[in-house]
Amino acid sequence: MKILAIETSWKSLSIALNENSKTITSLYCNHENINSESIFEKIDFLLKNIQISIKDIDMFAVSSGPGSFTGIRIGITAAKTFSQSLNKPIIAIDSLSILKSSIPKQKGLKIFVAIDALRNEIYIKNNKEIIIKNINSFIKKIKKLKNKSLIVGNAAIIYKKFFIKDLGRNFIQLPQILHMPNAKILAFLAYKKKKLATNKYNDIKPLYIRRSYAEENKKTSKSNTFI
Repeated sequence: MKILAIETSWKSLSIALNENSKTITSLYCNHENINSESIFEKIDFLLKNIQISIKDIDMFAVSSGPGSFTGIRIGITAAKTFSQSLNKPIIAIDSLSILKSSIPKQKGLKIFVAIDALRNEIYIKNNKEIIIKNINSFIKKIKKLKNKSLIVGNAAIIYKKFFIKDLGRNFIQLPQILHMPNAKILAFLAYKKKKLATNKYNDIKPLYIRRSYAEENKKTSKSNTFI
């Protein structure tokens, strides 16, 4: 089974082709202006290099977020376009699960996955549910554990000074690239969960835990308007 995975939930574009749980080829671009055209161009380039047609793909996988509102929408639109036009199944996996699976468990080290939700808040998983938590409350919880902690996700970069200040030597740091969800991991998870894939491509939607900052500002402006 060939799975093409597309990950665009942060300021990067990651694409990977997986066949029967093994990565065949992958591509990673770290840039802020992801658009539909660049995704299709990169996928075309990736597949041509290994002489595989998009029609040879058996299933598509895409990250559903949370993360960048624009990036998530563009990635899902691209994956759904392929799914619909080729009548192939599609599966969406949240970015927190992708990040969690990218770091192997290590004895004596607590691993937490956290993605920035803006306004000193982060997305984390509480059991299977994705919730929003204040960064200070999150750090207090970790601090009580009194052991070395590894935070995976862009929250570790954005709130780095908070973690260093309050956790000190117990805060384990990683290179920036390891804090970004990777399509290779997404494709591997998609293979494991292939039974959950669907041909109902319209069921695949962005995982928005809250409205975008622009949408919330718009609502606030309306509520403050005098009529």
